[in-house]
Amino acid sequence: MRGEYDKALELHKSHLSLAQELGDYAAQGRAYGNMGNAYNALGLHDQAVRYHRQELQISLEVNDRPSQASTHANLGNFHSCRGEYAQALPYYQNYLSLSPGLQDLETAGKIFHNQGYAYYCLGQYRDAIRCYEQDLGLAKDLQDKLAQAKAYCNLGLAHKALGEYGKAEECQRYLLSLAQALDNTQ
Repeated sequence: MRGEYDKALELHKSHLSLAQELGDYAAQGRAYGNMGNAYNALGLHDQAVRYHRQELQISLEVNDRPSQASTHANLGNFHSCRGEYAQALPYYQNYLSLSPGLQDLETAGKIFHNQGYAYYCLGQYRDAIRCYEQDLGLAKDLQDKLAQAKAYCNLGLAHKALGEYGKAEECQRYLLSLAQALDNTQ
């Protein structure tokens, strides 16, 4: 698998060189983002974040909103993976402020999930619940039972952390029902 990411990285470097040769600044930004993703997949997170920051700078200069959004998500995930939840939150919020124009409900749901997890880890359970409820709403809109199950699980944990055991139990009942339905369809 590593070899495939190494090869992808070489292709992204070629993409960057070509974009520079052609003077296509927006394509350079996308190449930096792809290189960041490849470095991340290789476990070279510090290198990945440098490339994502370059992508963000370019996407802001050329007003490439989809690229800005994905870069904010990537940078939020970088900080979250390092346990830097407070640093991750502004990136997730920036993604969400850009997302209505993107019409990508699945990714927005994942960002609400990630944002909820960051709040949960910071002990900000009410904020976590707010995010998990948004995640759940989008999962329902998409009719994604697995995402709904994850959202109910997380909601239950956040309610439990607040001592709201009745709400936590209700969430776990929904989770069990969805898990049984998923088991029957797989």
